[in-house]
Formats: sequence, C-alpha cells, structure tokens
Amino acid sequence: MSRDPQDSITPTPRERELMMLIARGMQNKNIAYELKISENTVRAHIGNIMRKYRLSNRTQIAIVFTLHAAPSSLRRDLARVGHPPTATKPSQAPAPRVQTATD
Repeated sequence: MSRDPQDSITPTPRERELMMLIARGMQNKNIAYELKISENTVRAHIGNIMRKYRLSNRTQIAIVFTLHAAPSSLRRDLARVGHPPTATKPSQAPAPRVQTATD
C-alpha cells in the first residue's frame, strides 16, 4: 500500500496554530486577534494551506488538522473505513438479524 504524498507534507508551526483555530470554528477576524496578525495575513495563510494540501474550504482544513493531531492508530483505522476486513470471508460472516414485529 503506497502512502499518500500529502501524508509527508508537514505544516509549519504557524500553519498548525492557524489550522487549530479554524478547527475550533473561529472566524478570520478572531484568528487575527488571537495570533496578533492582520486579517489579510490570516487569509494569506489560509490560501497557502489550501494550496499546500490541495484543499478547497475551511472544513477540509479542520479535517486535515484533526487527522494530523490524531494518534496514528486512529489514522490507520480511519484509512481502513470502507475496506472489508481481510480475515473474514463473506461466506463466514454471520447473517444479519432481521427485526420482526415480536421483537
């Protein structure tokens, strides 16, 4: 399984700060106040982050930050979502229980 090239991109400490504040739901003017920078600088950082990670909105920035901050075991589990377990064959899986009116 090859790694996604975006996994090797590391945010700068300032980008990480900004991403955390975006993940907390803060608006640009509040981020600017918190980091003691102008709103234009906040917008520039956001644009740089979006280009760096090929993102298109703030929600995606928050997701990337959360995944970088998550323990590696959680990231590994999330990467498996949508893939069937390799140890169980479909014929070995128990039949789903159907709920009846008497349940």
